Amino acid sequence: MKEDRLDLLLHALFEESLGEADRAELNAMLAADPQARARYRRVVAIHSVLVRKAASPSFFEAPVTEKVTAFPRRWLTAVAAVALLAGGLSFVALRPRGPVANVLETQGVAWAEGSATPSAGRLPVAVPLEFTRGFVRLGFPSGANVTLEAPCRFRLDEKEALSVLHGRASVHTPDGAEGFRIDTPGGRFVDLGTEFGLAVGSDGTTPVVLTEVFKGELEIEATSTRLTVGESRALVREEGKPKLLAALDESPVTLVNHARALPAAISSADNLASGKPVFSPGYCTRPHGSVFPPENLTDGRLNDSGVPGDWSFWLAPDGDDGEFTVDLLQPQKVGRVSLQNTNNRGIDDRGTAAFEVFGSLDNKHFFPLTDGELPRINSPRGSEFPFHDFSFSPVEARYMKMVVSRHYRHLKRPASDPHHGGGLNEIRIFAE
Repeated sequence: MKEDRLDLLLHALFEESLGEADRAELNAMLAADPQARARYRRVVAIHSVLVRKAASPSFFEAPVTEKVTAFPRRWLTAVAAVALLAGGLSFVALRPRGPVANVLETQGVAWAEGSATPSAGRLPVAVPLEFTRGFVRLGFPSGANVTLEAPCRFRLDEKEALSVLHGRASVHTPDGAEGFRIDTPGGRFVDLGTEFGLAVGSDGTTPVVLTEVFKGELEIEATSTRLTVGESRALVREEGKPKLLAALDESPVTLVNHARALPAAISSADNLASGKPVFSPGYCTRPHGSVFPPENLTDGRLNDSGVPGDWSFWLAPDGDDGEFTVDLLQPQKVGRVSLQNTNNRGIDDRGTAAFEVFGSLDNKHFFPLTDGELPRINSPRGSEFPFHDFSFSPVEARYMKMVVSRHYRHLKRPASDPHHGGGLNEIRIFAE
């Protein structure tokens, strides 16, 4: 008998978070192993005592050693069911007790290889899920809903709890749904009647979690802090202890609220640059996961999205205009580039103002293709950033180099402020 695995399954049973596959596994273990059935009876006895004493429903959290002589009626039924299992009958006590959470809506989702792919209906419990593109909206029995943005790894824990290991989440809870929680590698966030956003990332060694309250109040358990509407923080670890920062790399923490509506999907069909490698002489790197490498330019993620350590856009080093080169991997006919600018998550201290584009077959000898200007991003938070197209006479090229010749600075910062430079969210390349 694998006691560790049995303990995990029994814990999930009593927390009402046992998924279909795990339920079948537990049934099989109990049917096949007398020791497992005996252990189950002992655990049921402990659990029954905890229920009567209004203690924690988990025997792992509050073990009880006293001898039990009486069982509540519902657990007598469960134990009887175990006995019936030995004769090959089904374990009816493990039937689900009601809906836990459902997938309400998806938008442009690509599930990761090896992940379950729940596009609608009930969400599996205690099963790690991952998607690399798009949005997923979940609904909970209380009326709470959560919109998750890729790339995202998450797991449904129980009726009103969700673990987000990486990615963005926007949470809406109606009146009466207070207490909904999201667990992250950085700590637990408990709703107190809110709309709030989370961005769960890393600085490479420790978790970094951004949060902003759009409505109501939110508790951050790791620091015993409550935030109210309009407040935002970055939860980091310094010297092994959780710490809240009001700014990330000297910039305010800002998040986008997708709790009420999913953004429209944008087609990128025939984009020759999609997923292609990009290299650059340098890129901006700041503390707490604020890194903006050139490979972000062809990843298909738009509108200054992402999380610490995994942002969606490229920024040149501080004070530089910057440049980068896309490798199409083989010579291709090219006749148009489409560019989406950045303003560094609404901070508005970065972005491309003017540029030139060059082509090459060998990455040594480059010829001019086009040049132009991009406007400053003025889109409201949460809206789609515009793409701007620049066409030229079709030509064959493998390498496409973009050189930023002028960049935007923060309008209110002094000229001596070093935090500015070129940047771009996405480049698309087309044959015509």
